[in-house]
Amino acid sequence: MDTLKNKQLIRAKQRIDEIKKFYKHAVAYVLINLFLAFVWNFTFKIFGDFVISNQFDGDNFTSLPIWLIWGIFLAAHAIKTFGFPNAFGKDWEERKIKEFMKE
Repeated sequence: MDTLKNKQLIRAKQRIDEIKKFYKHAVAYVLINLFLAFVWNFTFKIFGDFVISNQFDGDNFTSLPIWLIWGIFLAAHAIKTFGFPNAFGKDWEERKIKEFMKE
């Protein structure tokens, strides 16, 4: 019984660490991208005419904003940390059955 509680405590601490890392990542994303957007304009070429920048120019995706690339990684981190949001969760079927039985 004591070992089970220890394992649960270890898992809970690991989960809290994962959530803290995600929040730190999200804060860094916001602060650094605000800094880049208002203070420092940069662009650099990677594949021929393809440019990575901190500004979105709307030029048919020849310039990809760094906030978009980093945002995709942040979204992947959120999914890894909190799980994929599922519209049909575990209790969805049960709720629907109760809802239809009331009718």
